[in-house]
Amino acid sequence: MSGPKILVPYNFTSNDEKSIDLVIQNFGQQQDAQVTLFHAYIPVPDIDISDKTVMGRMAANLSYLRQKINELEVELVKAKDRLINAGFHDDRVAYVFKPQEKDAAQEIIDLAKKGKFTAIVLNSSPVSIRKFFTLSVSKKVIKTLKNLKIYMVG
Repeated sequence: MSGPKILVPYNFTSNDEKSIDLVIQNFGQQQDAQVTLFHAYIPVPDIDISDKTVMGRMAANLSYLRQKINELEVELVKAKDRLINAGFHDDRVAYVFKPQEKDAAQEIIDLAKKGKFTAIVLNSSPVSIRKFFTLSVSKKVIKTLKNLKIYMVG
């Protein structure tokens, strides 16, 4: 029997660090555990930024946004390395860093189903007025993925 296959949506918050801690504490001793870190970023639009257009003035801003996306991927690799340094085998830790095509909850749900994960580690965030009136990402994921073990970090 193969070990747990764990999906960890990662959004670069302190709760994400707690998610990594939870994975290390609960699965670090299992040699066959597999962990996938996941982040879907909002892509920078492709815009004609030639000097002759008004959009040319936005070139620096777009370049800055692309640089920030690259920095996020570097941070995700650091989180992956943290798992490896904690004892997970290199070939059992992966990350998915992709442009967001759907809402965040649906991106997580689609990957969880496609990757046949057995567990997912989600974050709960502080309640805000906006979240009071809308369904949070974690609630949407929990509501949809009923056949997974779900670990909540808060």
